[in-house]
Amino acid sequence: MSDVKEMTLADVDQMMALVHYAFQWELSEKNRQRFQMLAENSWNFGSFDDKGQLASQVMATPFSVDLFGDTHLMVGVGFVASYPEYRSQGRIDQIMTQLLATARERGANLSYLAPFSYPFYRRYGYELIFERAVYDVPANQWPDSAKVPGTLRRLDWQEAKPVISELFPKAQRHHQGGVQRDSWWLDFKFPLRKDYQYAIYYDANGNPQGYLVYLLQPGLMTIAEWTWLSGEAFRGLNRFVASHSGSVARIFYEMGYDGKNLQFLTQVPLQDFRVRPEMMARVVDVASFLKDTKKVANLPASLALEIVEDRYAPWNNGLFELQKGEQGVTIAKVATTQLPKVSLTIQRFSQLFMGYLTPETLAFHDLIEIDKKTLKSLKAILPDQKPILEDYF
Repeated sequence: MSDVKEMTLADVDQMMALVHYAFQWELSEKNRQRFQMLAENSWNFGSFDDKGQLASQVMATPFSVDLFGDTHLMVGVGFVASYPEYRSQGRIDQIMTQLLATARERGANLSYLAPFSYPFYRRYGYELIFERAVYDVPANQWPDSAKVPGTLRRLDWQEAKPVISELFPKAQRHHQGGVQRDSWWLDFKFPLRKDYQYAIYYDANGNPQGYLVYLLQPGLMTIAEWTWLSGEAFRGLNRFVASHSGSVARIFYEMGYDGKNLQFLTQVPLQDFRVRPEMMARVVDVASFLKDTKKVANLPASLALEIVEDRYAPWNNGLFELQKGEQGVTIAKVATTQLPKVSLTIQRFSQLFMGYLTPETLAFHDLIEIDKKTLKSLKAILPDQKPILEDYF
């Protein structure tokens, strides 16, 4: 019989040993420091055998995220691992059950994760929400930009960190499901991960307007993150990227995909541009999520949402009435309803309310039950943009 518990920092060595074994994770000094930092800032759940040996684990890191102007507590799930002799014993199932219940108790409305298998995590209520646009381009085909009035400076991490901290939340694209980053996360994400370089674009008045985090390796420039607050900043940084065409053979860049791409800037369409799936997400607590979603106030007519098949968060199963009244919209869980009803799984609910899919798309493929009039009402409270995420868990 397994024993699932929330671990403490006294368990870090066992946790790190499991990660080393399961992922062949190099135990370098930097990685040890990163793991310690992550463990200190996470809720760590473990399944132990009858001798007290850690058999399976899941790390859940709490973050605030901005989802189209609504702030939600989100838990980022990572380092899901089991020793091979303990697999197929239901240990991860038990951990995920406790993790989701604990997340709800602590006020988390959302959870994100990077799946090794989409079907595996779909069973826990997660679904594809975030995609990445991938540019893998011969350096001499990278489009250049015209000269701009500002200047660009390459800084070390200590100089660049406060600028990155300032600019990241100012970019609108980071408010479409993006993380509100703490100081420790920036250190974890950048200098402790790889030997990145940092370039800042300043306008003619000396104000920082954009930055580039990148890695130079023989023949390759990899852009790890690119943020801009204006077209001028984008062009200034792009000119910097293009200037590497004489020193590297290829330029590689991935960015959160919102349905748009940079193909229109190239003289010849890029052969190796693609969009790939990445992070999954789920709503942890439907009632709390709806109450924290400002756009629900736009509901033109009352309706009910019926969530079905949420096995690992059973508090979400059932009917939620959204009643339009003189004082606004009230949300209540009910046993029965006479209101027009939308019936859907937690996966489809998450995709709709995080902006990944439209109700028209889901209705066309018979993935939600809804009539045309109710669809119009539902659409009024949904995002009209796709979600974007630049962080990885």
